[in-house]
Amino acid sequence: MSLPQTSTLFQTKYVSYGLVAVLILAASLRLYKLDAHGIFFDEKATMMVSQGMVQNGGNQHDVFNPTKYTFTNQEFWQPQTFDEYLEAMRRSDIGNSPFYYLLLHNWLNLTGVSDFTSRLLSVLFSVLTVWLIFIFTHHFLKSSRLALTAAALAAIEPFFVTYSQQARNYSLTFFLTLLATYCFLRALEADEKRKPSARWFLFYGLVAGLSFLSHFLAATVCLAHGMYALITVRRLRTWVALVGAGALAVSGLAAWIIWGGGDWTIRSLNHQSALYLECALNRPYNNPYGIILPATFKNLFDKSLPIFTDLWIYSNNLVGTLEGKKNAIVAILIGLGLIVAFRYSQKNPEKSTMISIGTAVVLGGSILFYSNHKLEFSVASVAILMLFLAFDQTTFKNKNLIWFLIIIAIIPSAFLIFNAARSGHTYGLTQRYSGFSFPYVIILASVALWHLLESKNWLKYLILTVLIIQAMFVGRTLQSFYDDVSPKYNYRSEPRLPNPHYAAAQKARELYQKGDTILIASPVNVFDNPMDRTFMRHSVTDAQYFNLYLPKDGIFVQRLDTVNVDKISLKKASGQLIELTDLKGKRY
Repeated sequence: MSLPQTSTLFQTKYVSYGLVAVLILAASLRLYKLDAHGIFFDEKATMMVSQGMVQNGGNQHDVFNPTKYTFTNQEFWQPQTFDEYLEAMRRSDIGNSPFYYLLLHNWLNLTGVSDFTSRLLSVLFSVLTVWLIFIFTHHFLKSSRLALTAAALAAIEPFFVTYSQQARNYSLTFFLTLLATYCFLRALEADEKRKPSARWFLFYGLVAGLSFLSHFLAATVCLAHGMYALITVRRLRTWVALVGAGALAVSGLAAWIIWGGGDWTIRSLNHQSALYLECALNRPYNNPYGIILPATFKNLFDKSLPIFTDLWIYSNNLVGTLEGKKNAIVAILIGLGLIVAFRYSQKNPEKSTMISIGTAVVLGGSILFYSNHKLEFSVASVAILMLFLAFDQTTFKNKNLIWFLIIIAIIPSAFLIFNAARSGHTYGLTQRYSGFSFPYVIILASVALWHLLESKNWLKYLILTVLIIQAMFVGRTLQSFYDDVSPKYNYRSEPRLPNPHYAAAQKARELYQKGDTILIASPVNVFDNPMDRTFMRHSVTDAQYFNLYLPKDGIFVQRLDTVNVDKISLKKASGQLIELTDLKGKRY
């Protein structure tokens, strides 16, 4: 009796140590270079809204008075009213993410306002997502090693690392939607076993509701829940509980739309839809929003393919490098051949060595055929095999769960494709809007890996060798992100410089003396969205960003400079002019 207990205790300690190591790895990858590069436009808007301020001063009339271009940091930091906070959330990001802004506001009250602390909240929820993936996998797949593997893959997944380093709502929403899914499945599980399930349905409704208030597209995850319920749920009592939980989840969003930001949301969405369609039809490559193409079948396919392939860590970032139809066809055929060889080797273990040698010859010989990116095409073939291993239900005890994982892996991206086809343009076809699928695809990836490791044939060592090459490619992808030269993850190919507004504020704190005046760039306002219009002819965004990094005490007299529209300077009482920063080319 004591031996099994000791063994179980040892295994529990081993798993606990492994989870701690994975979480340390996840935190380290997310904290590395966290504030090395300046914040970009969306993050700036986030920081402003969290302080109850509309970008460009829409609710700060008393601070940036158009008849008085002089103000102080104390005026800027005067307490905002509830209505001002509400207006800031309504007018930013189409009224999206009020729960995230509420959390960030209180977080920054504790930690202070800075680029590091603003992004640190996303790091926290990203690490919690890694932990929750472990809990989710351990509970539903009943396997510690699968759970640790899934958590480890989530720890190094470039998508998760990327959005953990943005002061945006994504990491929070990924965590909440995964937690909602966990509660949803626990509720169904308890109900099926005739155990008390009311609390799980209640938790599901509450968490799902908060996820909607963190990002509107979190609803695509609950759409997948509904589709799964249609397939599996047969009891009327369960449907009553699900409808009640759904009503609870939707009630918070409905209240926000009706009494909070709904008017701005609808008007902004209508404006954006018309604007992006005009860009797609008339200026697809020459507009301020990136490449926006008409929603033809080819354009939808080309934009959607990397979304699906990047979900699968074994094919991450391959589509952007693979070139040539003939190369792709050969890689797909070899991938299908790998599936046949793997299955045949399993059924005929006595021929495993011969099959492995033959497969190695074919896979190695294919490298001579490819005209470019030879290793990447070989990895693509193996990624096809890994996809098969994930969906091979012969080794999956819980058949319903694998169907659930497949459904929830597909629905968020499928919704984006449908919406793009309906709207006529490809603007919304981007990975971050379908990122809710990543936790479940990562679980499938861990299933595939252990299916491979547990196979009793020599072919697995060849496949593992190729997977090690892909791991190196994933590391290279992470490095390009850290270097800030990844168009996919950083949205740029030239690295950002450190935050110029922060640097200017630090210089001002060192050099400012009573009688001095800080001159802040104030170019003429240009609005593409009528909802963004403010009361001033000149922009005050640089003044807002600059003051975020000034203390709330002390007095720094400032004036908007409508002549030198790229400079922040310090004018000494003696008349001497000291340049604090040049913003040209640095307004990311």
